[in-house]
Amino acid sequence: MSRTPEPGRRTIGLVLMKSEEAQATVHYVAEECPQIRVQDRDTFFLLEAEESIRIPLAEVEEYLGKPLTMSRFLVCMTSYYGRAQVEDDAFVITSDMSQLEPAKI
Repeated sequence: MSRTPEPGRRTIGLVLMKSEEAQATVHYVAEECPQIRVQDRDTFFLLEAEESIRIPLAEVEEYLGKPLTMSRFLVCMTSYYGRAQVEDDAFVITSDMSQLEPAKI
């Protein structure tokens, strides 16, 4: 039986393979981002939210106790759903589809 999505729902998600980087991310999210739901799925963590998730690497480093590069973070990130964007200091997933919105004049 298929489920019809709720109108206007903008859930996005991020899957992190269990590692010290993922655990540090989960600790950061638990303390700093109450809008992000975290599920422990035995071998991975599932993070979900409505509209956006932003993981600032410098803040996760504080929980990790050592430097965290974007490439190292991306190794533990196994999957996502939403629109991914890599910024200088953060990994972002959003539900925005700005390229499909009419141009603002």
